[in-house]
Amino acid sequence: MTERQKMNALNIAIAAEFELCEKLTEFLAQSVLDIGRVSVVEIVPFNEEQGVRFNQRAVEQISPDEADWSKFDYLLFAGNAGHAPHMANAAEAGCVVIDMKGVSAAISGVPVVVPSVNDGDLTELRARNIVAMPDPQVSQLVLSMARFIEENRLNHVLVTSLLPASYMDGETVGRLAGQTARLLNGVPLDENEQRLAFDVFPKSAGNLTAQFQKIFPALNVTFHSIQTPVFYGMAQKVTALSDYELETSQLLNQWQHNDFIQVEERVITPVLNGETESDEETVKLHLGNLSAVENGIEFWSVADEQRFNLAFLTVKLLEKIARQLH
Repeated sequence: MTERQKMNALNIAIAAEFELCEKLTEFLAQSVLDIGRVSVVEIVPFNEEQGVRFNQRAVEQISPDEADWSKFDYLLFAGNAGHAPHMANAAEAGCVVIDMKGVSAAISGVPVVVPSVNDGDLTELRARNIVAMPDPQVSQLVLSMARFIEENRLNHVLVTSLLPASYMDGETVGRLAGQTARLLNGVPLDENEQRLAFDVFPKSAGNLTAQFQKIFPALNVTFHSIQTPVFYGMAQKVTALSDYELETSQLLNQWQHNDFIQVEERVITPVLNGETESDEETVKLHLGNLSAVENGIEFWSVADEQRFNLAFLTVKLLEKIARQLH
């Protein structure tokens, strides 16, 4: 037990890019947790003018090489595979790691958990001191269909994810903004520059199916991922197929009784979602356009993958783990 645990105040480290760190501290400040200190470990170096605040105080910013992981109770980790050694070092030092992007999801003994869906799998946490949340594409699908999957025999789920620039990183958001401004002003892009503005292109779905099947092993799912010229907010078109007719009313009722979900009567888009939630402390997964197809259903979902799928869900998962361990 660490010194912070004995004092009943948690010492939390965040390893993420600047924009996500800001969103995480926002939700940590709203949480029920007793937090003694928050520190930022700059796995992605901040610009000189970038500083994070928690409860109106400046947050300590340190490099990974300076981090004494044994002093932290929890690490909220949003790095890529190249940053994984820092996550492993923290876990070995006794720090509980929440892997926010599923980098460790394929490792044996690491539970993959979406808060409110399969919280019981947290009993496996102490095997490696790491729990993985799946990629935002997976968590968005799981939250929208978890009970429906459990209560119906589905053959296949097909998902098309329309990815915003923020799904990649803050630098991609900046590149999209810069390219958009240049092209609108008649300035051509450099010859070898990848075009983000006013265009779409396919992205690899990677190991998303494997992440999903750590939660629902028996269900076949296919992910298609498309990069779009949207700044923030991920949209998904989902089709679920079965051998028999499925009841849309059953799924709608489940959505209406889920605190994480907002059912939409109009067509919600990433832009509308961003405008709606820009001044709100609460965030939701927005679901709508539910209809029946032959032996199946289809619907549309939208969420701010930074604020909702990563920051909000991570803090909800942290609250559940803290209640279990303390």
